[in-house]
Parts: sequence; structure tokens; C-alpha cells
Amino acid sequence: MRQVNYIKIVAAPVQLAFDKIADFKSFESHCQAVISVEVKEISQNESESTWLVHFHDGKMSWTEKDVFDEQNLTIDFTQTAGDADIFEGRWTIEAVNESESKVSFDARFCMGIPTLADILEPIAESAIKQNVEQMLSELFTESDKAVA
Repeated sequence: MRQVNYIKIVAAPVQLAFDKIADFKSFESHCQAVISVEVKEISQNESESTWLVHFHDGKMSWTEKDVFDEQNLTIDFTQTAGDADIFEGRWTIEAVNESESKVSFDARFCMGIPTLADILEPIAESAIKQNVEQMLSELFTESDKAVA
């Protein structure tokens, strides 16, 4: 099981940062890494989203259950079907000050091919981190500060 962690300070108040990240459908028009996102609302704070993204030299797709906690400014996701065996994690948004927020992306994944794990999973980890970095840079501004 691999971990991916990425933190970025973005130039947006905390509620705006949460709202931008929670709007998964907008990722396909704002993020080059995202080919398409289909979102089906389950309830006020839950959705099912199906993603197709550029992944290293190919594409990766999955469907996930998303749980939005606006009070705690978190979004939890758990893959229910897709290319990886396991893909789950959390977005966390915290106020730095009135005009900046810290966005954390933490995920765990397993590609499900034990004999190739030592080769595939480091590539997948790098691709996921690059995609998250690119998505956040494109959702917010290039002048934001990367922390990790």
C-alpha cells in the first residue's frame, strides 16, 4: 500500500477553496490532467463521481464515493470501481489567514498487481502527486506557494 501526500497554500479564503475543490465537475474544464468527470449526487453531502485522467503515458479511470463535510472542510473519497485495487483518501482545507488556505491531499492506493508493485506503484505515486499539483495550480493561481 502506497501513500501520496501533497500540501499547497492557495490564495483563496477557506470557504472558497473548499467550494472550488468540492466542485469536481469543474475540474474537466480547469485541469489539463482531467479528461472527464461525471458526478451523480446521492445526497446533500455525498456524491458518486467517475473520473478519467491522464496517467503517466496513458489514462486511468475510476468511480468513487465522495463525502463532503463542509463544517470540518474535508472531502473523503473511496474508490468503488476502477483501475486501481484500492484508492481512497481525503482533501482537507484549513485557513492560513483571511485570504489564504492550506489544501492537503492524502491518499492510499494499491494497484493490485503484487508482482509489479515495485515498478508500477512508484510511477503511480508520482503521477497522482503530479496530477494533484497540476489540478491545484490550475484551480487556483500559479503564484500560490507549494509547501510539499
